[in-house]
Parts: sequence; C-alpha cells; structure tokens
Amino acid sequence: MNYGERISQLRQNKRLTQKELAAKLYVADRTISSWEMGRTEPSLEMVVKLSEVLECNPSYIIYGDDFKDNIEMEIKVRLTKEEYNNLNKYMKAKGGLLLDSNQQDIYYQSNCMDNNKSLRIRTSGNKKILTYKDYSNKMYSEEYEVEVDNGDNLKKIFSFIGLKKIIEITKERKVYSYKNKYEVSIDKVEDLGYFIEIEVKDSIDDYSKEYDELIKEAKYIGLNLNNIEPKRYPQLMIEKTRG
Repeated sequence: MNYGERISQLRQNKRLTQKELAAKLYVADRTISSWEMGRTEPSLEMVVKLSEVLECNPSYIIYGDDFKDNIEMEIKVRLTKEEYNNLNKYMKAKGGLLLDSNQQDIYYQSNCMDNNKSLRIRTSGNKKILTYKDYSNKMYSEEYEVEVDNGDNLKKIFSFIGLKKIIEITKERKVYSYKNKYEVSIDKVEDLGYFIEIEVKDSIDDYSKEYDELIKEAKYIGLNLNNIEPKRYPQLMIEKTRG
C-alpha cells in the first residue's frame, strides 16, 4: 500500500468524502484526489495536518505500518542541553517536524518476563498505545503495537492477570522525518536529561549493513558516539530511583 492508498483508506475509515476532507484541510478537492491517485505528495506540514484530522500517526501516512515487519532498529545517544537545542534547530531545517508532544509511558512486567522484554502503555495527546518490545537481539528490537480506546480498563485487566507497574516515564518528544529514511526523536526526559533516538524507517534486508549506515548517519550529524546509551529509559529510571 502506497501513501496515496493509505490516505484514501484513512479518509474512508473516517467516513469522509474527498470534498469533506479537503474542507477540513482548506485545500481544493482535486488536491485530495491527486494525493490519493499518487500524482502529487502532501508536504510534511500537510502530513501533520492530515494525521490530526484522520487521527493517526504522521509516520503511518509516510511509511505505513508494515515496512519493517515489526523490527525496530535505532540508536540512542545522550545529549547536553546545548546539543539538544542545536539538534532541534538542525532537524527542523534539514528534515521536517512530524510530532511535538508530551508523553507519559507506564511500563508493566510479570514474573515470567525477563529484562529483555517490556510492556508499555503510552499516552500522547488523546491517543493511548499498547506496545510490547523484545530487546533480546542487540542490533534491533522486535515491536508490536495496538491502539487502546480505554486505558483504565486495560490497566484493570493488567492487574487481574498479575501484571505490575514497574516505572513511569514522562518526556517532551519532538519527532522529525530525516532524509526520507530515518525518524529522529529528540527527547527531554524528566529526571533523566536529554537524548536523541535515530530509527530506520525503511525496509531492512541486511541488518548488519543497515546498522553500519545508521552509525555513519549519527556521525554525520555530529553525535558523540561515546555517549551512546544502550540502556532503555525504564532501566535508567529504575537505577536512578534506587540510587
């Protein structure tokens, strides 16, 4: 499915005609038709507006949700406050802002889950996403996501089946599209500091080669690879709270 087909599907799921969607975006009817037929592409600014109207993640419109077969490849690097500010300016100029939001992540675990696996409920704006991740492979993680329409009931279900809350993470996140291949998240994490995550948003055939390219891209934008952070936010927060 290409981007035009995704726009068409999302529009129809919302039971909107092309004319009605065009009115919400303040564009001509023929603009919607042109996008859906693949003759033209929406700008990044318009992708963000589309995602708000169609209630989806901007990344879905651009990349779809099946491009990586549930594989997530990324690196995370610690930043100083100065690096954080400079990188936001750089990415805004070179890429395009997809998302600017405050996020609350609550992590859960059962007695049978090892430390390489996590279960998370993320609240971002009006959306709640349940995510399961397996970090057993050091080069990439396996990820599965579903949208949740009743977070309170989900938490009750977790309690009934013995899943316990282990930590909560609050952060400000800005997400940028970069070179039509990477998604760059720049985070200000409460009590932990500043970070950047660069994720491959493309088909991955050769994982080793793709990881090398990811490292090269990190060097290209000036990241200090001595500050790569292999630990995940919940691990870092748990260590901090334990002193």
